[in-house]
Amino acid sequence: MSLREFEASNITPPLKNTAAMKCIAVVAVGTASGTTDLSTLLSKLSNGHFLTIQPDMPDAAGGRIWFAFGATADSINERATGNGNTTCYVKGDLQELTLVPVGGREVTTGVATLSIYGVLHHKGSASGYLRFYRSSLNPQESPGEGFPAP
Repeated sequence: MSLREFEASNITPPLKNTAAMKCIAVVAVGTASGTTDLSTLLSKLSNGHFLTIQPDMPDAAGGRIWFAFGATADSINERATGNGNTTCYVKGDLQELTLVPVGGREVTTGVATLSIYGVLHHKGSASGYLRFYRSSLNPQESPGEGFPAP
């Protein structure tokens, strides 16, 4: 069994944050496109652990949140079509999505750049929140080792 398979079959609960360990983060989302660098809230995003995200739109029946991860701050447009840099993904209120943040090498105009896609671009149909929790550890890791405070 690979490490990724182990972590996928051993999803952890949301652990209450402490001074030394940060597992849960919440980002306020408004009706204008915004960005949040998740590394300011959760360290070691590129370590391969799963992250569970859930939109929370308390005052919006049927509310939606559009989002995309990127390497730098930019904007998104929920009406964008095609595959341009403003296209985004949508989730409805209280629909969870479990994923692994990634990084990689991008080559533009002949220049290679190592990118960590830890900047969250977000926009809501109403004001709300995106709630995150780190939801996996490898078998030899404690939460304090896997989720240290930034």
